[in-house]
Amino acid sequence: MTSSKGLAPEDERFHAEIATPLGLLRVVARGAAIVGLYHGEHHPPPAPALLGHAATPGSTGSVQGPEGQASPVPEPTAAALLQACSELKDYFDGSMRDFATTIDLSGTPFQLSVWAALRQIPYGERRSYRDVAEHLGNPRMGRAIGAAVRANPVSIIVPGHRVVSSAGAVIGYAAGSETKRALLDLERVVSGGPGMDG
Repeated sequence: MTSSKGLAPEDERFHAEIATPLGLLRVVARGAAIVGLYHGEHHPPPAPALLGHAATPGSTGSVQGPEGQASPVPEPTAAALLQACSELKDYFDGSMRDFATTIDLSGTPFQLSVWAALRQIPYGERRSYRDVAEHLGNPRMGRAIGAAVRANPVSIIVPGHRVVSSAGAVIGYAAGSETKRALLDLERVVSGGPGMDG
């Protein structure tokens, strides 16, 4: 069975919206993996094609597709959405630090290397763009690192919010600096780290 756009159900994207202390999040899954996590006030906003069909976490029935046809939510996709939403709730409650949710990132080889480096930044810690560049072997590519961090499609789980300026300033986040600061503050409080100074 294929959709009206010619995609098999396992290749279609479905998203669930969840409320968090920092506002709405849109969790996007394709197959058995999370492929997007966007803030309600994400800039630039994700294109409708990146979000796919609306779905209720854990649902395996039919949901309305973009042209009004019913679209089945494959069970692996529903399970991925349910797990991600549950883990995000635990993250915001302060009861979970490491996500087990399967993610599937699509990008250039350089972007994928940057996003992999972001996932190595421990909970409650921060790195500068230069730190990430040095980790990848070229301390002069901080600007390119910044562009790749901004292009990260899976916020929070791939923790771009843990990257700050060399001076410690909290800048450059798709949902704004206040949201980025709030995520850093949450992790600082849970981990018992020092106060923010940037």
